Amino acid sequence: MALESIVEKLITPKLEEFAEWCKDKYNEYLIPTAEHFEEYLGRAYNKYSIINTLVFHNSQRLLKEIYVAQTLVKENTSEDDKETTKIDRLPVSLIKKYKKILITDTAGMGKSTMMKYMFIDLIDHGLEDVGIPICIELNRLNKDRTILKEIQEGLSSLSEEFDIELLLKLVQNGGFIFFLDGYDEISIADRDKVTQDIKDFISKASTGNYFILTSRPEGNLSSFGDFQSFTIQPLTKDEAYELLGKYDLSKKKELSGNLVELLQSGEYDSIDEFLENPLLVSLLFTAYDYNRSIPFEKHRFYGVVFEAYFEKHDNTKPIKNRQKHSGLNYDGFDRILRYLGYDCLIRTGVKFNKDTFLNTIREAKDFCGISDFSESAFLEDLISTVPLFCKEGTDYKWVHKSLLEYFAARFIFCDAKENQDNILTAIYNSEHFDKYINMLDLYYDIDLKGFSKNITLPFCEQFIKKCDAHINDLNISKELYCTRISNLLFTKSALFISSQLEELDVRDALDETDSDLYLYDSFRSQHVKNDKVYFAVGTASNVYRLASLLIRKRSSIVDYSIKGEEYDYLKHKGLPKEISEFKHDKVYIIDMNTGIQSKELYQAIDNVLLWVFGLQIDYEACKKEAERIRKEIERNKTVDLFAGI
Repeated sequence: MALESIVEKLITPKLEEFAEWCKDKYNEYLIPTAEHFEEYLGRAYNKYSIINTLVFHNSQRLLKEIYVAQTLVKENTSEDDKETTKIDRLPVSLIKKYKKILITDTAGMGKSTMMKYMFIDLIDHGLEDVGIPICIELNRLNKDRTILKEIQEGLSSLSEEFDIELLLKLVQNGGFIFFLDGYDEISIADRDKVTQDIKDFISKASTGNYFILTSRPEGNLSSFGDFQSFTIQPLTKDEAYELLGKYDLSKKKELSGNLVELLQSGEYDSIDEFLENPLLVSLLFTAYDYNRSIPFEKHRFYGVVFEAYFEKHDNTKPIKNRQKHSGLNYDGFDRILRYLGYDCLIRTGVKFNKDTFLNTIREAKDFCGISDFSESAFLEDLISTVPLFCKEGTDYKWVHKSLLEYFAARFIFCDAKENQDNILTAIYNSEHFDKYINMLDLYYDIDLKGFSKNITLPFCEQFIKKCDAHINDLNISKELYCTRISNLLFTKSALFISSQLEELDVRDALDETDSDLYLYDSFRSQHVKNDKVYFAVGTASNVYRLASLLIRKRSSIVDYSIKGEEYDYLKHKGLPKEISEFKHDKVYIIDMNTGIQSKELYQAIDNVLLWVFGLQIDYEACKKEAERIRKEIERNKTVDLFAGI
């Protein structure tokens, strides 16, 4: 570890620049502050070098021992111009090129693990030309705890607080790299205020500093429009097998070897997509370790993992089925966890202090009607005997956010009873819908009927209603009209930009009323004169995220396939004249009537949007699916469940 080198070559010279500013307080500030940084970096390095994993029953392992290098993929580029970066080291050139990087992906893709690895790699190799690393877990921020306060507390020692005035001067002078991890874990109640605080901090500290931000996809990420977006490339099968081998602690690797052999047999091809996700790979290993079988559904992975934890099945230790401090049996423990998961999803969040945790357990006891255990004993179980939580300082945190989403989904199905439909409908209509996507992904497999009734049906009905508003005397067909609706995804507008400008300039071109539009994707057509760049942007809508979920579930009503002669013409011969002659550097708002004066123009605009967004909703399939769901609902009403009692 090159910690001393970083302090000597980077931190101390940086502090010496403040000799004139500090004047008579120079000696008072300089030595203690250098020690502050050295202490912080050492403490942070130790923290992020160790990882708590579900595989090892929340026991600690060195991150470098189980890390498999994954690949970042730049968004907003065409398939032919894709930019990828393998994170086997801190990507210095990438960071210096973009300065502000946003890494977004779905649950379990390894965002936080990648951030920790980059942080410790910087210290290991003394990469002082990048900057002083500061790692901030964003779930620690709230309306009363600013990002600056979090940094100050991190740099303060037990005996001396880091001077806030000096901290401000240091940050504004540049030379830092800020790792901002877990934007999606910020409490919804505090999200707006914390987002504004982060934006203000970045704005004031942007000169000479670098920023890397991670999150699941969130609508509020449009606030960070000047960040270059990246996603994480799915694991290859070889990478998944490598990860399984790292989880196997035995010398001969027999367990992982047998599992890989099964996966390669062809019998389990239906779960190949699970091998693309590091978290699901870990759950697969845990499930196989427990009962030597492979579940075929994602929520079954979580169920087997919980059962394995509760039974304390651990092949490395002779003792199994340790007595629970709470005295609860499996079913009672499961019921309490379901309530905790739901409460954390909608209210508490991923991390909380002990008082909040104990109070939530108390509420769970009342709701479940189970009173013969103490809250503190149950808390002890969650840290030790059934370690689904870990302790970080004075706070408690789910080992992984997806665990609470699994238990929340099962709460809605098993415990919500007459409120089930109302809860799912409220989620569908929630302005924070994207917060519930992973939970709904699990719920889809747990209760397809409930999902269809309360999520898929209103989705179809909303699309059908908009399509049926087509006016017969329009110049365009209903089919083209429906395609436009699909492209706009029920948003008020989308943008189509014909320009040679770079992405930052595009954002600058937006007027104030459109400043919240989120750049989804862009492409460059080499077939157009002057090598113009065509951008399409739109508001990040709930519908887009739900449609993407339905695609993953192989729903017939929506897909990414792009068909037809028009698309072939667009791809291979360049854009139609009507599009290619759009004025340079002009922002065009696309609504249902844009280009309506010409069928060719209307279709050409849709083809561009379809090429960029790549998502098509099928009107006829929506009608069939809506009718099927309604018939199923009516059929369920007529079933006599009391006959024969």
